[in-house]
Amino acid sequence: MLFKGTSQKSSLDIVRLIEGLGGSFDAYTTKENLIIVTKFLSEHFVRVFNLISELLLESQIAEKELSKEKSVILEEIKSNIEDPGDYVFDLFFKALFSNHSMGLPITGTRESVEKIATQNTRRHYQELLKQEIVIAVSGNFDYENVSRLAREKFEHLKLCHGERIRPEAHCNEVIVQRRNEISQVHCVFGIPGVEYKSPLRYQFSILNAAFGGGMSSRLFQGLREKEGLVYNVQSFIDLYSDCGISGFYFVCDKNNLGNVAKQLKNIFSDICKNGFTMEEIELAKTYLTGNLLLSFESSTNRMLRLGREMCNLKKTYSIDDIIESIRAINDKQINKLISKYLNPKNYTVAAIGPATREEIEETLRSIQV
Repeated sequence: MLFKGTSQKSSLDIVRLIEGLGGSFDAYTTKENLIIVTKFLSEHFVRVFNLISELLLESQIAEKELSKEKSVILEEIKSNIEDPGDYVFDLFFKALFSNHSMGLPITGTRESVEKIATQNTRRHYQELLKQEIVIAVSGNFDYENVSRLAREKFEHLKLCHGERIRPEAHCNEVIVQRRNEISQVHCVFGIPGVEYKSPLRYQFSILNAAFGGGMSSRLFQGLREKEGLVYNVQSFIDLYSDCGISGFYFVCDKNNLGNVAKQLKNIFSDICKNGFTMEEIELAKTYLTGNLLLSFESSTNRMLRLGREMCNLKKTYSIDDIIESIRAINDKQINKLISKYLNPKNYTVAAIGPATREEIEETLRSIQV
């Protein structure tokens, strides 16, 4: 709705202005943040900064535009539900954080979107503006100029630090949406991890890379390369302000579900008994640092990293500091995490496909070591 018109500009005026400067706009929401991203030539900095400020502070949130945008979001919800690879993660969050807003889908539900009213939306947005705003900039710019503009536009806002209830994760939950019209089963297995500010976050990244983050990982090699049981398999970590998730996702034909479970048990058994080798850990560290350096070739990625660090840590780290922290981690530190964070006995599972709840529960039991 921030792009749908302000007190001074229509939605078309906004689009024409940014595109007339040769730039681009994007905006999205995460579980915890509203993010506006723009990229443009440095000579237009003041005009673009003023435009973003106008969007944030003077958007009309008109009833007619809200009605149209609700229709767009309802279509997005339909698209998400019809894509099992996306929707299974919504189900997973619902199972893991069932009594917390972290368990709700970002887009909402058909029922919640249809109930959204104009006045409530305006009121909610005014409350949102009382939260901290992080301005992250990367590229050719003058810091003093940015600071001056920020003070001019936002210094009058009164900040209010609302209390947040720390989410409590539920282990050993199973949620299944049976769909007989598809032949594959989409499964997410997850466990509570660490928050963004945890000193273990880089160790977690290495553990994730070695377990299922790359093509040389245990999951990829064990399920796809050696056995050919899946097309897509990967592990993941999500770090939030006061919680985290560690897990893995795979897609397989319903007929291969039992064989996938057997192979997963073999993988977990070997990891729990022998841990990861020094060679695997070093490979994972090189994989992480290499991808990190490559990502920094993009000014947008640099900007987003700075913004996320400021939101969660209230400080930023240099690239050299991050790489040094990763390289300093040894195999003993990684293997120490296995018993707690790669323990199949604690996994919560979400699944979509032609499988019953009983079959998914049996899969969970059969991978436990």
